[in-house]
Amino acid sequence: MPRFGPAAALIVVDVQNDFADPRGSLYVQGGELVVAQANAQIGAFRAAAGPVIYTQDWHPAAPPHFHKDGGVWPAHCVARSWGAALHPSLEIAGDVVRKGTAGEDGYSGFTCRDPVSGAA
Repeated sequence: MPRFGPAAALIVVDVQNDFADPRGSLYVQGGELVVAQANAQIGAFRAAAGPVIYTQDWHPAAPPHFHKDGGVWPAHCVARSWGAALHPSLEIAGDVVRKGTAGEDGYSGFTCRDPVSGAA
């Protein structure tokens, strides 16, 4: 078992209803099974005083990467919607970084690409 502590951080990526619930618009088969595994790791990090950070897709209603607006993805994780909410069984024990808030694709909590050109 790896050792955790304040020098390491756990990043919990996009454990949201649209991905981790069978009713979600971009459901990943078995995605709901991730929640228990994530919670176990969150507990281990908290016990070792390590920080836990979450990412959350948080898209406007009509970003250019949604299929209905000319992109390739179905509408998902629209801000303030049920699908954008973090899974209700996920333990929340740290800060949440919302991504995709200005129409960018939101692939990463660390970088942002222009929603039209794709430039970083």
